[in-house]
This record gives sequence, structure tokens and C-alpha cells, in this order.
Amino acid sequence: MKKRICLLLFILLLCGCSKVEKKVLPKEEKKEETVSEVEVYNDLNNTPISFYQLKGNSLTKISNLSGSYNALDDIGIFQIYPSNEEKITLNSSFASSFYEEYSKYKERLNIKIGFSIDFSLDTGEEISYFILTPENPMDHWEYLMGYLYDDYINQGKGFYSHIEMSDYSDTTLFTALKLQCGAYIDKIKSPIHLTVFTYDSEDDFLDGKYRGNSSSTITICLNNNC
Repeated sequence: MKKRICLLLFILLLCGCSKVEKKVLPKEEKKEETVSEVEVYNDLNNTPISFYQLKGNSLTKISNLSGSYNALDDIGIFQIYPSNEEKITLNSSFASSFYEEYSKYKERLNIKIGFSIDFSLDTGEEISYFILTPENPMDHWEYLMGYLYDDYINQGKGFYSHIEMSDYSDTTLFTALKLQCGAYIDKIKSPIHLTVFTYDSEDDFLDGKYRGNSSSTITICLNNNC
């Protein structure tokens, strides 16, 4: 009897050892490929825009300016006009001519006028900023001070001041920009690049730079820093 039991146990053990376990392999995970969207920027705004000097009823385009300046000296008043022509003879007042010409583009494209200023200090630091509202011209007042004017709304006035933020609205027009030397103007050791441009949305700016098609830049050389 004991022999039979031992024999049965031996057979059971033998069968258990010979049994092959089936390993469950992990399912192959499919890698999802992510397709990154490429931004496509296409600026349809080709509005001509430039800086001009106004004398009487004549506009002369400005490309560069140079001279010796001290703290608080006026660098100049730069008229804005929607054109790239070198000389323009106006048939009416500057304000009326500006409004008539600018409206041709604004009504179609809903554009605004802005500015950018770039220069380097004697420390090597590079300064770059936009002027989009009456608050911005004083962003770096210690080096340069700026004042924006709206000639159209002030037609007929013999004297009028620059635009204050309290007076600014969507109907305000930037027809002129005045630049004045700040207290530390002597710290600027590179040419000043002053740009006027038109824009219609935030898409016209990338990495702190204007990237649209509608712009014009002048170079200002202070105290032989060019």
C-alpha cells in the first residue's frame, strides 16, 4: 500500500515538473507621433510709412540725423506720414493731408502706428523698447525722453501739448514724435535706431521685435557715436 502511494506521489511530482509555464508577454505599445504645428505668418499690410521734416507745405523724408547734444537738448521733431516718397508737396494743411492719406489704409486694414527705439550703452547693455501708447516714451527717460503729438485733433490751435495718457483713445493719431536727450545721454555709445511702423495685431510682433512689412527706420548719431 505504501509503495502505491509513493508511486502516485512520484508520478504527480513528475507531471508538475514537466509542466511548462506560458509567459504572458507585454503588449507592444504603439508610439504616437506628435506633429508640431508650424506657425505661418503672412502680413498683408504694406502701408507706406516714414519720418519727415515739415517746412511750410513741404515734407522731406529723413534717413539719418547727426549732431552734438547735451542733457535735455531737443534732438528733433519727426513728422509721420503714410508715404515712402523723398519729397511731398501738400495741397492742404499737414493735419488734413495726413488724415486723408492715412484713412485710405486704416479703413481697409484697421492699423495703428507704433515706434521702436534701439541703442547700446557704454556698459555694453542693449536697450530696445516699443512706443505704442503715450506711456511708453518715458520708459527709459534717463537716456531719451519722447513726446507724441496728434496734429489732426489739434487743428487750428496755435499751441498744443503732447498727448497725455488721459487723452488717449482708439481715435488718437500719432502724427509726430519729439525726442529729447535725457540726463544720461552721454551713456549712449551707439547709433540710435528709430523705427516707425503700422500694425494691426499682436501677430506683428515676435520675440520683442516688429516683424511686419510696414516700417521705416532712421539712424541718429549723437556726438560722433556712429
